[in-house]
Amino acid sequence: MPLTTEDQLIGEIDDWLKKYLSTEILSAGRVRRGLMNEKWIIETSKGWLFVKSYHPGRFKIHDPEFRGKIENALQLQLLFYQSGGPCPEPLMLEGRCMHILPCGRYITVMTRCPGTMVPAGIIGERKMYSLGRAAADMHAFWDSAATLGFEAAVPPEEPIWQLSREEIERTWEVSWDTARNSSERVRNAMQLQKAILDSLGDEDFAPLTAGWAHLDLWADNLLFEGDALAAIVDFDRARYSFPEMDLGRAILSGTLSGRGFHKDAVIAFAEGYRKVRPLPPGSLLRAIKYVWCIESFWWIQPSLESSSVVPVRFAEEMIYTAEHWEQLDALLGGI
Repeated sequence: MPLTTEDQLIGEIDDWLKKYLSTEILSAGRVRRGLMNEKWIIETSKGWLFVKSYHPGRFKIHDPEFRGKIENALQLQLLFYQSGGPCPEPLMLEGRCMHILPCGRYITVMTRCPGTMVPAGIIGERKMYSLGRAAADMHAFWDSAATLGFEAAVPPEEPIWQLSREEIERTWEVSWDTARNSSERVRNAMQLQKAILDSLGDEDFAPLTAGWAHLDLWADNLLFEGDALAAIVDFDRARYSFPEMDLGRAILSGTLSGRGFHKDAVIAFAEGYRKVRPLPPGSLLRAIKYVWCIESFWWIQPSLESSSVVPVRFAEEMIYTAEHWEQLDALLGGI
């Protein structure tokens, strides 16, 4: 596929808006976050919209099966919006939330939500309470949508991201073999990673309760107004998996700073979640450890030192969690 310039994309998006929404672009501000996909906040003659163009180098977007998974995730987002959930509304056309431009690029168009992002690690107690309650609403609604037979919410046979000791050990061995020339810091982190893996018992690999999950519930995908969550955004990764992974990811992203976990904020998140759904004591600790077992092998890599800001933030979360593995139960186990 030939390269597509930003001007060409904006021009074709403008033509699409005129054709299907009877509106036109007045201004377009580029959102320079995320990897490769192009995003804009667009002012139109009928109001503000958010538009994402899926870069072919970022996703296997021309694989119909993969594209179908993103389409389903957007349909889940639409269902959550229609239930009153705090998220943008994906605009549907002919039963689809993904649309193709003449240049071959796929786009999504959705309403723009108010609010601002809060940097990772410093999302305060009231905001975490609001986030916990919204996460519970999202999980509960998707559960009910599955029970009611909504097509997008019908679960597949197996959840994704199930832990496998054998697979994790293979992944670690491959990374270790390529880490010969990595920094001492990276190699030390990988050695600690292997020590924790070796210490895990069979109970640590037991699956969590399956269900639909956002699977990218971190600071850059959250918008707040004052102390209230205004919107959860970027549902592209939503899959049938383990909802507790959303809890672990939110706690790591929202409350872990250089000084450790902000325990009061963790407690506030749990209280918000429990207003809607049960959350037995110890669930958050298990969720954090499960996320670590999945994500640490993504982020702690030989290439860590040359990574950009976002992967480094995730890697730092994984390293801190590993370094304090033995203290996590005393700190978070009773919440």
